Amino acid sequence: MESALLKSYLIRQLQTASEQLPLVGPAADIEALHRFRVALRRFRSVLSAYTHHLYAPDAIAKSMLKVTNPLRETDVFLDALSSESYPNLHAALTRYREKQYKKRWPPETPRRFAQTIDLLIADVQALKLDQRKGRLIRRGEAIYEKAKTARRALGEDSKEEEIHEIRLRYKQARYVLEFLDEAGLVDAKRKIKNAKKHLEHFGAIQDAANQLAWLHRFCDKHPSQECAALYEARKKALRKLKKAFEL
Repeated sequence: MESALLKSYLIRQLQTASEQLPLVGPAADIEALHRFRVALRRFRSVLSAYTHHLYAPDAIAKSMLKVTNPLRETDVFLDALSSESYPNLHAALTRYREKQYKKRWPPETPRRFAQTIDLLIADVQALKLDQRKGRLIRRGEAIYEKAKTARRALGEDSKEEEIHEIRLRYKQARYVLEFLDEAGLVDAKRKIKNAKKHLEHFGAIQDAANQLAWLHRFCDKHPSQECAALYEARKKALRKLKKAFEL
């Protein structure tokens, strides 16, 4: 029964991702792309937690995420940019976003992704999973404990790469614990809440660093006074976040 719960969860994440595909586009709500990506990340996290030998499905899901990475980065950056404070930059980024979607999300891409997800669902349905309740719970809790241990090893001088690694650990821990909780295998709400708290903190730092790097590349290709001003403002904000870093 437990293996059926695991298989059902994996398939449900793939189905959720597939349902978002027709909703994604330059004129669409950016949350559609976000839901697509979260569903695939949940699939990858739980799959890798319980089936270490299945590299192909994970790699396929990862490749779809990779295609959408630049789109999501642009969506998030533009959504957080004030059109009143940076009108020219906002207009330039809007045009850039439209070009990015035309380049990376032509009509054949969602069709191809839908076919790929159908194949992944068939692969998961054919899996022979023998995961008992105790093993599922122990594995999920072990992933969570490893994230906590790694977090305690961080310090004020920790590099962004180290912080990013802890964020990835907590993401997997959160998704695996959510599977266990939703499946009714264990009440993991307290641990999920704790994982989310740390994800928000680490995410604020990592997102700020990612956006600063993204902005640097954009400003290098599209120089302007507004771009330079925003870059300096974001750089100061990142330093402030790091200074306020609490373990």
